[in-house]
Amino acid sequence: MVIRESFPLLPPYVPLLMYAILIPITIVFLYGIYRVISRFELMEALRSLDLSSLSRGVKRVISQRRVIERTKGFPHLFLFLGTLLLFLGTVTVFLETDILRHFGVFILKDVTYFTFEFIMDLSGLTLILGIILLFPTREREGKLLLLGLLYIGLTGFLIEAIRIHNMPNEASVYSFIGNLLSSYTGSLTEIYQVLWWSHALVAFLMIAYLPYSNLLHSLTAIVTSSLERDEPEFPKEPFLLQEIEDLESVKIGFEDPKELPWYEKYRLSACVKCGRCTDSCPSNNIGRPLSPKDVVIGLRASILGAEYELGDDAVWSCVACGACVSSCPNYVSPFSFLMERRRKLVLDGKIDKKMGELINSLRRYKNSLSVPQRGRLSWLSSDEDPDYYIWVGCQYSFDPVGKKIVSKLVDLLRSAGLRIANLGELETCCGEPVRRLGEEGMFQEFALSNSEIFKELGVKKLLVLCPHGLAVFKKEYPRIIKDWNVEVISHVELLSDLVNKGKLKVEKFDELTFHDPCNLARFNGMIEEPRSILRMAGGFKEMRRRGKETFCCGAGGANYWYQTGESLMAKERVKEAREVAKNLVVACPFCYAMLNDAMKGMGIEDMRVLEISELISESSRDKS
Repeated sequence: MVIRESFPLLPPYVPLLMYAILIPITIVFLYGIYRVISRFELMEALRSLDLSSLSRGVKRVISQRRVIERTKGFPHLFLFLGTLLLFLGTVTVFLETDILRHFGVFILKDVTYFTFEFIMDLSGLTLILGIILLFPTREREGKLLLLGLLYIGLTGFLIEAIRIHNMPNEASVYSFIGNLLSSYTGSLTEIYQVLWWSHALVAFLMIAYLPYSNLLHSLTAIVTSSLERDEPEFPKEPFLLQEIEDLESVKIGFEDPKELPWYEKYRLSACVKCGRCTDSCPSNNIGRPLSPKDVVIGLRASILGAEYELGDDAVWSCVACGACVSSCPNYVSPFSFLMERRRKLVLDGKIDKKMGELINSLRRYKNSLSVPQRGRLSWLSSDEDPDYYIWVGCQYSFDPVGKKIVSKLVDLLRSAGLRIANLGELETCCGEPVRRLGEEGMFQEFALSNSEIFKELGVKKLLVLCPHGLAVFKKEYPRIIKDWNVEVISHVELLSDLVNKGKLKVEKFDELTFHDPCNLARFNGMIEEPRSILRMAGGFKEMRRRGKETFCCGAGGANYWYQTGESLMAKERVKEAREVAKNLVVACPFCYAMLNDAMKGMGIEDMRVLEISELISESSRDKS
């Protein structure tokens, strides 16, 4: 029987001394864990885990799917798998050497031992490859940590090579790296102990440092990966208007990061400082004073005792597009922290004139455009016994161009045999702009009021044109309205279904590209539906940033009402679209307005913006 040697080429006192050294290391490590758990309220998060969510988290962490989706992903996968397998190998050796062998049980013997040696060498090689590829992309602390791991990996192979040279056995050939190096190292018994101890001490020190370092995410990512959804979500409600008795006693938003609720705070512990959130942030891309990475790092440092102030300019620069959330490999949501801070700023009245005008418009007129409700949707007829009630939204309800788009859509749906009704003057704002601004109470008032209107009219299916409205009706109303039972569907989804079933026709259309609205692609995962229509039209080309990696038009997060006259995001998007097509198809009222305005501001006359309903309508008209 071939078995693995225990502490070969080392004096007999080494195991005892090693475990003595591990005592203070363990104490430092456990204190670090306690510090993280208590300050980031991780126990609350751990209590929220169940078997289903934990299974999801394990799959996400092991697959490294979100990491691989990005350009730097595979090197991290190599690092992760190499480290994980080597750690499991070390645990296996400990269990056998220090526990099972005392009972005459051997795990690592014969074929199992040979396989183990091969896997460990392959894992070490994978680890070193990952380190080499990742090293240039890391900042100072990250580089030091990688150097520590590299030292552990290289000395591990040297120790193995010297052991094989001096104590060869049948398993040696399976340690293919160590076996290869053994012919070059010679016996080197005089430095073996130095290498072994340095290898062990560096590993011990890194374990002790882990809870205090950027490697903390390796422990906490499993929690965020388990509890968070793939699609971004707006922060949880600090209160429910239906239930609250004393609103003044409720904590809304935060001044000090320590005031963050646990379901926001625990996420901060999983940040890896990779910067993907900032790289994908459209506000940062156009030069606004917002770095989601700096926000998360600053908030985390503040909770751990450092000084940090989240500037108001950064908070109001956010367009609530969800790009930072979608790009984070550990499901951290910088967007949520910014929205929580907005809630506090609005509560304290720290808003500018334009923000105040939006709130006053919604309070007085029940819409975001300061237009009287009288005659709203009087230009649109309603069918009896409708298949769908259509929610037009504020933008298209009053805008002359928007009215034409809605009329074309309704004509298309009726030509496909559907009956469509509208809410008339009963349609108000869905509440999305004021919630993104930070006025939680007013949003919930709109939600409760709209819900009652739906009940009175017997609305069962709601067809929504605006992805912003789609996000709140589909994802956020059910969190507030206990008996919410309205089926919410996007007009893009319905059009795609009708086209695919042959009930609507799409003829050939030259030079098309599609701008994914953030709330459609990221918040609702609706990416294939519009493309199924555009592919039938032919001449469809993708932009570089598309799907969940789309680039915001700049209107989100209520920016449409207070960041006027800039349009840098929209202009950036128009430039990108112009590289591939002359017809830019959209599926959002705000994207339609922002991109049209950007084209005018840029003096572009050989391009146009088409709402997806217009595309189908023009195809049908051309055919007739």
